[in-house]
Amino acid sequence: MTLFPTRFLSKGMSSSKLLALLTLFFTVVMNYAFYKTVLALYPNIDMFALSLPFAMFFILYAAFQILALPYLHKILMPLLLLLSASIGYNALFYNVYFDTNMLENVLQTSFTEASKLVTFSYILWIVVFGVVPSLLYVMVKVNYRTWYKEIGVRLLLIALSAAVIGGIAKFYYQDYASFFRNNKQVVNLIVPSNFIGAGINEVKRIQQANRPFEQIGLDAQQVKSDGQKRRVLVLVVGETTRAQNWGLNGYQVNGQPRQTTPKLAALGSELVNYPQVTSCGTATAVSVPCMFSVMDRSNFNSSVAQKQDNLLDIAQRSGINILWLDNDTGCKGVCDRVLTENLTGTNSAEFCRNGECLDDILLQNFEQRLQADPNKDLIVVLHTMGSHGPTYFERYTPEYRQFTPTCDTQDIAKCSKEQLVNTYDNGILYIDQFLDQVITTLKKQPNFDSALLYVSDHGESLGENGMYLHGTPYSIAPDEQTHVPAVFWASQGWQAQRNLDLSCLQKNANATAYSQDNYFHSILGLMQIKTTVYNPTMDIFAGCSR
Repeated sequence: MTLFPTRFLSKGMSSSKLLALLTLFFTVVMNYAFYKTVLALYPNIDMFALSLPFAMFFILYAAFQILALPYLHKILMPLLLLLSASIGYNALFYNVYFDTNMLENVLQTSFTEASKLVTFSYILWIVVFGVVPSLLYVMVKVNYRTWYKEIGVRLLLIALSAAVIGGIAKFYYQDYASFFRNNKQVVNLIVPSNFIGAGINEVKRIQQANRPFEQIGLDAQQVKSDGQKRRVLVLVVGETTRAQNWGLNGYQVNGQPRQTTPKLAALGSELVNYPQVTSCGTATAVSVPCMFSVMDRSNFNSSVAQKQDNLLDIAQRSGINILWLDNDTGCKGVCDRVLTENLTGTNSAEFCRNGECLDDILLQNFEQRLQADPNKDLIVVLHTMGSHGPTYFERYTPEYRQFTPTCDTQDIAKCSKEQLVNTYDNGILYIDQFLDQVITTLKKQPNFDSALLYVSDHGESLGENGMYLHGTPYSIAPDEQTHVPAVFWASQGWQAQRNLDLSCLQKNANATAYSQDNYFHSILGLMQIKTTVYNPTMDIFAGCSR
C-alpha cells in the first residue's frame, strides 16, 4: 500500500481536491478551540450545533478557491497554516482571543517578551500542526486544468458552497443570529479569519494614523502661589497586576487572609487605597496610551491617540519637567516627546537576566534624578515590569519567594492553580517593596513636596475558567483582567500646601467606582494645571482638596 504523501507527491491531485483536504484540516483540527468554546456556551448538541462545522467548511472552501492562486498559494497557504497553528495553540491552552487589539499588542511586543511564550509544547505543536502540514502542502503536485476550465470549476465550487451556506441559513439563521449576537467575540477564535480580519483592521488603523498631529491644551499653565515649594509627582505605571490579589483589598486564599502588600499596609492612613478601579484595556498597548489620553475608554482610538497631545505633553507645555523611566516594553508612544530612558537596555548584572530586569533597576540613581533642575516641578513616570507573565517566577528575588510551592516555568498551563497563584503573589510582594522604597526615598527629601500615584495598566487571568494571561476582548474580559489596584501617597508638605484631606480621599475610594478614565484629569488637577481640556468632575482629588 502506498503511503498518502508518496502517492500524491508522485501523481499529484487537482486543486479542488487539495483545497478540500486543506479546508477539512482547518475545519476539524485548527478550529478545535472554537468548537470547545461554543460547546461551553451552547451545550445543547442539536442540529444548529452540528451545522457549525459544515458552515465553516464551505465558507473556508469558497474563500480558498479565491485565495489559492497558482504558484502564489504555495507561499500563502503554508503561511496561513503556521500562523493558525500559533494562534490556535494560545486559543486552546490559554483561551486567548485574537482580535485587532491583540495583533497590535503582538506587533509592539519585544523579542524578549515574546520568547517567554515559546515552550517545548508550543514548539512541538507548531511542528505537528503547522510545519508538517505546510511541508506536505508545498510538496504536493497540483494538476491544474486548462485555465478556463480551472476558473469554471472554481466558480462552480464557490456557487455550490454558497448554496450549502444558504441552505443552512434558511433553516438555522435565527439560531446563528442569536448565538453570535450574544457571543460576538467567539468569532475571534476562528482561524484564519480572525488574524486576517485583524490584519485588515490594523492596516486601516495605520492609514488613520496618517493624519496631522493635533495639539490640545494649548492654554495649559500651572497655577502656583508664590513661595510654594517645588513639587515632584511620581507616577508608577504597573504592569499586569490584578486587584483580586492585592493585599490592601482584603485578599484571601481558601478563605484565609493573605497579605501581599505588607509594607504598604504598614503605612496605614498615610496611604489611600482604591479598591474599585477598572482599566481602559486588557493589554499595555491599549491601556497605557488610553490612561494618558484625554479620550475615555468608550471613545478611545489608538490611531488618534498617536497623533494627539497626551497628558505628558500638556504638563510639559505648562512648564513642568517630565521624565519617563522604562522597564517594560516601551511607552507605546506616550513618551515620544518627553525625556525618556529605557533602563532595560543597561543590562545591569545586578538586576537583569534573560533580557529583562527587576523593577528595582528603576531606582538606580533615583534620588539624584529627583534633585535635577531644582527650580522646576517634576513628573517622573516609572513604567514597571510588575507582574508580567508567563514567567512570573522571574519577577522577584529569592527573599520574596514566601508563598510556596511555586511555578518556576514559563509553561504555566502545566502548573497547578496553587503554584501559579503563589508565584504571582510573590511578584506582588516585590511590587510592594518597590513602592515602599519609592515612598521612603520621597519622604527623605526636604527640598520639595512629593506625591506618588500607582495604577496597574491591566490585570491578569491565572487559569480561571481555563483563561490565562491577558488581552481578552474587553466586552468579554473577566474582572481579573480589568479590575486593577491603585494607591496614592502624599507628603505632609503636599497635603498642607493643597489642603488635601486623605481621609476624604479614602472615604470616596471605598464608596466610588473609578476607572483609568479619571487618570488624565486627576493628574492635571493634582499638579494644578489650568486648561480647558481639564474636567474637574473626572478628578478624583477635586472634592478633597483646596
